[in-house]
Amino acid sequence: MEEFYLARRRLVERMLSPSESLEEIFKLSGPLLAPMVATHGPAGLNIAPFMLSFSVRDELLGEAIAELERIRREYWGKGHTVHAAAARFLLDWVYNPERANPLRLVSHLMTRGHTYTNVSATGEAAVGILIPPDRGALELRCKARIVEEGPLYRYTNLLHDLMHTVPRGRASHPWYPALVLDVYEIYDNSYESLGRKIYPAPNTQA
Repeated sequence: MEEFYLARRRLVERMLSPSESLEEIFKLSGPLLAPMVATHGPAGLNIAPFMLSFSVRDELLGEAIAELERIRREYWGKGHTVHAAAARFLLDWVYNPERANPLRLVSHLMTRGHTYTNVSATGEAAVGILIPPDRGALELRCKARIVEEGPLYRYTNLLHDLMHTVPRGRASHPWYPALVLDVYEIYDNSYESLGRKIYPAPNTQA
């Protein structure tokens, strides 16, 4: 939570500062924003970076989608002015522990390539996260699935559009299948721990 979820929240908070450059924030935080996703299956072993985000809780998806659609309508084609609204949405919904599901990550697949083929066949993926600047690493083992309709599909694509389509007022591509990753184990892959399991917490009873 501290090194990945809350660290990303702090990046979003910086987006609301007039003295911060969005480009600089993204440049320094790449490993947190675009971790590597590894899969296996019919397409062979595969690893690729994905712009991952968090999902809100299932019972709140409808409200979150409605808010994303409102922002889309209100800020369509208004350039960087959408970024403050996007940051507020992220802080209110995605990085609000009362509304978010920190154990569910989402992204979209721009091609039906290796990741799509492997996840469709095995339902498994692992996420490797470097904690900048060289403070350690995390491995998230996930149940994975592809969704091409429904609330998670809409949420994932609207979230992407918030930063990449709404400012320009035009879509550069159609919506893509959503990759949904439900985390079931987390390992500390830092030099000190070398793969120590930290979630679920080990049983400490004698």
